[in-house]
Amino acid sequence: MNTNNTIEKSSCIKTTAVFSKDKKKRYILNISWDDTKKKACIIMTYPSTADEYIIDQTTMLCRNNAVMLGYGSISIVNLFCGLDLKKPETDRMNYSVLAEECSKADIVIVAYGRGTGHEEEKTRLLESLNPYHEKLYTIVDSLGNTFSHPLSPKARNWKIKKL
Repeated sequence: MNTNNTIEKSSCIKTTAVFSKDKKKRYILNISWDDTKKKACIIMTYPSTADEYIIDQTTMLCRNNAVMLGYGSISIVNLFCGLDLKKPETDRMNYSVLAEECSKADIVIVAYGRGTGHEEEKTRLLESLNPYHEKLYTIVDSLGNTFSHPLSPKARNWKIKKL
């Protein structure tokens, strides 16, 4: 192949997933592609079954938007850690991981959506994030609504706003 008119680009993406030993809970999904850039922590409601190899659409949208916003890694954490969506579950380990990831991140994006469920837990979460208030942001959709979830069709290209 004649390479005079081409540019070759390559990258290395490291993905780490931390599950409970019984694999019924996922605590964190960390994706890193450039250690020289800032880190984003994204908080949603439920973990998906995405792991170190297979990502879902939400994870893809988070990673793609983080790249476009100039970040070098994302840590996806959730209000609940249980993978059984019919039975929302969390534990001390989840709270600990959430706090640690918020502490390490340059920006914390609250992206649990505007659904009407789990309002008490969401309020408690926001109160617990007070130590990180300087770096708390949310996704704003094309109508100006805050707390958008990455899967929202009106929030596919992120605009973030300080909380």
